[in-house]
Amino acid sequence: MSRSSRRTGLVLMWLSAAAACADGQPEQARKSRLQSLSEVQALEIKPRALQIRGWKTLTGTKVLFVRTSDLPMFDIHVSFAAGSARDGSLPGLAATTFSMLNEGIPGKDLSAIVETFDGLGAQWEMDIDHDRAVFSLRSLSDPAKRLPAMDLLTRIFSEPSLSAQRLPPVKDELRAALIAEQGDAAGLASQSIKALLAPDSPYSLPVYGTHWGLNAVTRAAVEDFHRRYYAARHAQITLVGDLTLDQAQAISLQISNALPKPPDALVSSAMATPGNVQSSHLELNQLQTHIAFAQISVPRRHADHTALYAASQILAGGSNSRLMNELRHKRGQVYDVYGASVNWTGGAGLLTVTLQTGSSMSDSTVALVRSMLNDFLRQGPTAPELEHLKRRLANRNVLTSASNRHILARLVEINRYDLPLDLDYTMQQVQKLTVDDIKLAMNRHLSVDRWVSVTVGPSVEQQPLPGPEVAPIGQAEEDMCRADPGFVAS
Repeated sequence: MSRSSRRTGLVLMWLSAAAACADGQPEQARKSRLQSLSEVQALEIKPRALQIRGWKTLTGTKVLFVRTSDLPMFDIHVSFAAGSARDGSLPGLAATTFSMLNEGIPGKDLSAIVETFDGLGAQWEMDIDHDRAVFSLRSLSDPAKRLPAMDLLTRIFSEPSLSAQRLPPVKDELRAALIAEQGDAAGLASQSIKALLAPDSPYSLPVYGTHWGLNAVTRAAVEDFHRRYYAARHAQITLVGDLTLDQAQAISLQISNALPKPPDALVSSAMATPGNVQSSHLELNQLQTHIAFAQISVPRRHADHTALYAASQILAGGSNSRLMNELRHKRGQVYDVYGASVNWTGGAGLLTVTLQTGSSMSDSTVALVRSMLNDFLRQGPTAPELEHLKRRLANRNVLTSASNRHILARLVEINRYDLPLDLDYTMQQVQKLTVDDIKLAMNRHLSVDRWVSVTVGPSVEQQPLPGPEVAPIGQAEEDMCRADPGFVAS
């Protein structure tokens, strides 16, 4: 949901670098102004020293806070364990309740809520997934703006109208969203992977539910869902920005004390039973085919998660990952490849690889990727691949502590998965890894025969992949013009 904006100085840095590459000055003169990737990576860059403060309210809400005073504003992220995995026998109940929260409170309908936030200079965003319902607000720190913005936010959580009149149009919007999802190849691939891995779990269904489930949702069911899951004990609050500790604590208490307080605690979802089908194709008329691979892994807090995360990044994360080198730099078949190691249902994790390629070569691409995945599990990464990842993550770690939104994203992850209160924790754990650590972790938790795959695209006549061209690791980045450190914006 977050959107990053480039700082002016950073843009000027790259414009200057591009000009240096394009002009006609002698090669040696250009080299005096530019550095190779390896030289830039050798520079010691230190992240900002940011202290995380954490507490739990008496009503059970977990809160994390980082103070930054660069700008007179703050970001608040409030999430509830109210995702679609809690639908029960009514697929779509969580999404309906979530959408109804945005439909009004006593005395204010949706348009009045939007108008009020706009008048206060506040930015309001919402999202929902299988696990959590998420609400984000960016507001000015000035009490004249902050206090009314927080009052309205608190009322949205605690006093939603949930009116019978708004229920039918909300359900119509969700039905339209379900129909629109049928044309989203990336979304279909992601959802189909989950259905293959956990066919009998709520994760096998779309977040917005099903048409028959939406038809059966009633106002009484919505009210009960709100009372049970939008409760103080199921909430997490994350704050970043220009607030004092007292102000941050007051905000957390204001929200937590206003939320419902049901007596029942959440019941953890059971471990999903994997399905028997290992591959699936969904027909969709488009120019390219989306491809997804996945297998069940370990959860975020597991001791081996860092090693498996590193494995996913070496395999399919960044422009010099193993799959990117083979599929893009050597064969020109993809624009990008994405690898991730994320939480999954029932105390497990999920290792995923996604990409898209020309439909006429989708079969041969799937075969090549599967072969490379299996080779990677058997052989593990090389030492240069691991060192490259360590440098990349260390450099990225600095960038992701440069703005409130970046800090918030990292802090939300810490809050959600109950990680150590250290923004640099994951990066530091990766720096300690060895090649053997990654090999052993993969041997313990992954297997070549447990990959499942999904393709989404048209059925067309297939062609073989072109032969590879040699492109050494790091070459793609080192071929790019790199700015002199003097250009780097602070």
